[in-house]
Amino acid sequence: MIKQLLGVALVLSSFTSAAVTDIGLGTLKGVKVYDFANDKTIRLYFGSDVQYELAGCNKTATITYSKHSADKMDHFLSLALSAYMSGKKVRLTSASDDCEVSLISLQETRF
Repeated sequence: MIKQLLGVALVLSSFTSAAVTDIGLGTLKGVKVYDFANDKTIRLYFGSDVQYELAGCNKTATITYSKHSADKMDHFLSLALSAYMSGKKVRLTSASDDCEVSLISLQETRF
């Protein structure tokens, strides 16, 4: 029974960790809030110092209103604006292996 539980835990943890992908780590050169009929997103634009850039995102991360609660959108935007205004590095991470932000953190190095 214990072996089975450990096996299930190992399988579930590998799915969780395999899906988390860095979009990038660096300073933001722009924060845009879109409210068009067909585009309700926040887009975060990395500067040229971006590291660990996810191919295909073109130094841009997206936060889609329909994919997050209103409170979470406020948190994401607040941290993004803090990073932009202070010139500090931000790490953006996706849980879905695309350019959609699932985690935003203010940090100088990747850890």
